[in-house]
Amino acid sequence: MKFQTILLLLSTLLISSQFMIANEDKEEARPEVRLAAAKKTLLSSSNISLVYVKGLVCPSCAIGVRKNLSKMKGVDKKRFKDGIDMNPETQLVSIALKDGAKLNSKDLIERVEDAGYVAVEEYRLHESHLDALQFKRDATIEVVHHTHK
Repeated sequence: MKFQTILLLLSTLLISSQFMIANEDKEEARPEVRLAAAKKTLLSSSNISLVYVKGLVCPSCAIGVRKNLSKMKGVDKKRFKDGIDMNPETQLVSIALKDGAKLNSKDLIERVEDAGYVAVEEYRLHESHLDALQFKRDATIEVVHHTHK
């Protein structure tokens, strides 16, 4: 009986470690894939903030990020799951906003960092092209225009 229990525990450990290694090896989405997904998301959704979170490559990554971001002022918790939708394939986080709400960039950056990740850019549509607002370490923002054909 002891041998079976030990064998079961070892098998479980081996299987779970393979999943952990697989997630560690998962790469970030290519920029062109992420930008195309950002534009599609912004065209199909309204009243959201869309943020690229570096390192968000698996569903379990989402737990801490969702928990921290859902507590922000202005988040509409009635939409998505607690106001937050995440796509680990593109590393994009959609934050549902209440009418007229705007997020505080410094707060957003800190909450993502508290979860162990890095908020890199926020995406917005502007005159039919995609703008990327790159977050700087001091919470200032630099506007970068991305064009799509």
